[in-house]
Amino acid sequence: QRAELPGVMEEVMQQFIADAPRQFELVEAAYRAADADALRQNAHFLRSGALALRLEWLAEQAHRLEFLAEDEFGKDSSERLLANLRNELSGVVAALEKELETPG
Repeated sequence: QRAELPGVMEEVMQQFIADAPRQFELVEAAYRAADADALRQNAHFLRSGALALRLEWLAEQAHRLEFLAEDEFGKDSSERLLANLRNELSGVVAALEKELETPG
């Protein structure tokens, strides 16, 4: 896949590395503020970036946050979802950075 469109995939990866951590911060801030509209918007952007890289699990977690019911804010299950997304995103960004450092 990367060999077919090396420039395009590399650019998408670099963009995700640059944007995703900040996007997650906005997701988390919206969640903490119980701002459903901001949560929906920022989780959608994060999900779109994940889908562009075929990171389905990450996209699914962002999707769940995107459509989180207002009565779910602050619940243990939602806190776990947020923590799982944070941890997974951190691992994915590190893996993508390593991938970009590797020639070919």
